[in-house]
Amino acid sequence: MIFKGVCTALVTPFKKDKSIDFLALEKLIKNQLEAKVGAILILGTTGESATIDYYERAEIIRFARKLIKKPTKFIVGTGANDTNLAIKNCSQAKMLGADAVLCVTPFYNKSTQNGLVEYYKKIDSQNIPFLVYNVPSRTGLNVLPDTYTKLVTLKNFAGIKEANGNIEHILEVFDKLDSKKIYCGNDNLSLIFHMLGASGVISVTSNAYPKEVAYAWKNVNTHKKYAKKFYQINKDLFVEPNPIPIKYLLSRQGLIKNALREPLTEIEESNKKLLNGDIKIL
Repeated sequence: MIFKGVCTALVTPFKKDKSIDFLALEKLIKNQLEAKVGAILILGTTGESATIDYYERAEIIRFARKLIKKPTKFIVGTGANDTNLAIKNCSQAKMLGADAVLCVTPFYNKSTQNGLVEYYKKIDSQNIPFLVYNVPSRTGLNVLPDTYTKLVTLKNFAGIKEANGNIEHILEVFDKLDSKKIYCGNDNLSLIFHMLGASGVISVTSNAYPKEVAYAWKNVNTHKKYAKKFYQINKDLFVEPNPIPIKYLLSRQGLIKNALREPLTEIEESNKKLLNGDIKIL
């Protein structure tokens, strides 16, 4: 188990010229550490990893590693649709001090299930704990429960971030795997995963509300009390592709500038009202 409770899938803050805003990044990380989250993930989907080059990745990883101290775990997103690039990213993360890596399944190429096993075998060879990230809505590829049973035998397999929203799939995954190896990948299903015994959530919402999300994961009963409050926020944060809404909300909180790298664009005016209302919900 890499962490327990909440891991924040951190945004990557940019300046107006779209360069990395390290002052804002420091503020975000310290905000998470004060909330005592279990882990911080950088360079995931929420961190706009697709538009951050290899050298920028190194700068961000080094910077974050200096700030993130135990007991908070430091996780880096390293997956790719090119196995060699994924291996290169894993090697970089390991060299620069990551505690673990999160590896999304290959996207666009759409490998077979056997291809997935081979992909993760190559990642396993890098000798750093890794989490499998299953998000078929983005990748067009789903990790079948039976495939997970093959991946658990790998030496450095540390768990899964399950973002398939199909309930039957989720239930079968919990039937096949040790629940301690499962992390929720969708904020709107966080309570369901908690009730089924998952170890935690890799959250977008906790960018803006780390203390509240961390508190909810103290136990299932606490989580139930927060569920209604979280419902609207979790829904609104995905009214447009992530991380467009969360970056707008964080900018309204004064934590970052509302800057994204193309092809992502700022949130539509019609959706700003939703997020403006969410600021006062919690």
